[in-house]
Order: sequence, then C-alpha cells, then structure tokens
Amino acid sequence: MKAAPPPLPARARKPAPPLPRPAPVPSDDGTMSTRAKLSLAEIALALREEQVQARVVHYKAHLQTSPELDAITAQVVAELQNLQRAAAGASPAAAHPADRSQLEIELIKNLKVSLARLFQPHKLASYIERKLGEVGKRFARLFFESELHEKMAGGAQEAKQMRFAEQALYHVLSRAQPELTKALEAFEYATPEVREGAADSLDGMIKAYRNDFLGRTTPELNGLVKILNEVLHAFFTEELPPMTGELAWEVVRETRLADGKLHGYKVSADMFPAFRLAFERHFLNRLVTFAADGVLKKVAAREDKFRKETIRFVAEPQIYSDVCELICDAVYDSLYNDGFLDLPADWKARLGGG
Repeated sequence: MKAAPPPLPARARKPAPPLPRPAPVPSDDGTMSTRAKLSLAEIALALREEQVQARVVHYKAHLQTSPELDAITAQVVAELQNLQRAAAGASPAAAHPADRSQLEIELIKNLKVSLARLFQPHKLASYIERKLGEVGKRFARLFFESELHEKMAGGAQEAKQMRFAEQALYHVLSRAQPELTKALEAFEYATPEVREGAADSLDGMIKAYRNDFLGRTTPELNGLVKILNEVLHAFFTEELPPMTGELAWEVVRETRLADGKLHGYKVSADMFPAFRLAFERHFLNRLVTFAADGVLKKVAAREDKFRKETIRFVAEPQIYSDVCELICDAVYDSLYNDGFLDLPADWKARLGGG
C-alpha cells in the first residue's frame, strides 16, 4: 500500500496546562513500573480536564443571555431550592447520622446496579462497541501525528531513524518549505497563475511524500489497533465488571455525595463535577494499569518486533484520555437516563450534540 489518507487535523486546543510531571515512557523491552503507570493515568486525567474545561468555555461563550434573564433564573432557582428544603424538612447537614449512612448505602447500591448493567461479564455492550470504533479512529490519528514527528516522545527526545526514503524527503521538504516558498516568490512570473501553480506544486509534492510515508506505516498501525481492541475488550468484559461495586463505593465515599443531597437518591447537577472527577480518576487508574500492561505485553510478544518509537507511543497519555472521554461520557448519559444523576445544562447540551 503506497498511500494513506492524510491524518485528521489536530483538535483545536487551548494551551495545555503544565502536566503534573514528564510523561513516563516504557523501557526498551516494553515494561512500565506501577508508579509510571499511575503517573501516566494522572497525566491522562489532566488532559481530560483540559478538554472538559475548553468545551465548557466554548459552550458558555455561545449562550444568549442577559442580566435580566440571569436575575429571573436565579430567583426561580432560589424558590425551587426553598421548596425542596421545606419538603425535606431539614438540611442534609442536620440529618441524623444514621439517615446519612443509609443514604450513602443507597447511593452506592444504585450506582453499582447501573454500572453492572453497563459493564457485564463476558459481554460487550453495543454502546461500548460503537465507542471502541471511535477510539480506533482517534488512535489512528494520534499514530499518524506521532509518525510525522522527527523525534521520539519522552526521555531525551531522540531523533528517529529514517526507515523510508519518503519519510526522509517529507521531513527535508517540510523543514525547507518556508525558504523554498521565499525563493519561489522572488522570481518574476508571466502570470499570477504560474506563481500559484509553483506554490501548489510544492505543497502537492510534500503532501505526496507524507501520504506515501504514512501508507508505509499502515501495516504497523493495523497491528496496533488490533492489539488495542483486544485489550480494551478484555478490560470492559473481564477486568471492570467485578470491580463495579468497589468503584461505586470509592466514588460515592470520596465525593461525599450523601452530604450534598437535598432529598432522594439522585445526584444533583451541582454535585456532578466532583462526581465526574472522582469517577474518572478511579476509572483511569484501573484502565491504564490494565491496558498499558496488556498492550505492551502483546507488542513485545509479536514475532515482527515493533520499533522503539512505537513502543513509546503505546504510553501516549492522550490515548487513555480519549478512551476516558468516549466511555465516561456515555456512562454519564446512561446514569442520567437511569435517574441516578442530573447533568448541568452545558453537559446535557454537549451529550445531545448541542
């Protein structure tokens, strides 16, 4: 195969906040320590937070609002809260400790039941299958973007070895393109069309070498995607199902959901940010610990060995951040439909495609 579709453009991002620490990389033989995997999960969570905050800002920037409407909305919300407090008879802080304990038990139980319905042993839910298809697309884009870099990720940023003539020519021409463009512009042209044709030919030449080079890497990408799918399938059907009770307990206790409720067993929208952060932290710790090990072991076991830079790519934090985004967003949508939690307006709009 000589050509591959050009990589999708990188998603528009705000400048990334400083990461907790440099991203860990596997050893040359494809192993990572427990500390390195936890660090990888922490960095993936930081990337996820960056993505969430960027989307919230984007949503709020497009809201049509006015001071008068804000004042009316605030008044209505205050009246509803007063009615809820009156119906409950007492604030959560004044509730009897035994009532709080029972509320916490019910929250853990309800969350466990909902999660167990989503993540069943030896059975991949249809919505997970759809999400894994999107994971594969994002993984391919990240792989192509990684291939186009001249240096390897992590460590001392070693220069990559040129494996294909097309790869070397792409990098040389890309690096020289500004100077070549200046040289072309310095000529006198019979018509503007000739000048534009020269510039377009240069662009076309660089793109052709890029696509030919990426096409040469496609077999390795296909092998990686197959491995990733196998490992994620095992995570969602074997590793995670027995842990839904433990996960529910950790999230409810850590978030102190029983302290933040006015009545009933539904997580309110104002508690959702804390719930989401706790859920994704524990989800990512489990995902990265299992998936990074699983992928690296399968990569190391292949007869046709992967390159050093490919092994490092497996520990790219954005891979796990993308899995977290796609799967966890679907989980929140399901929990919302189950009546376990309410979602802020910006979140509901985003999940609904608004």
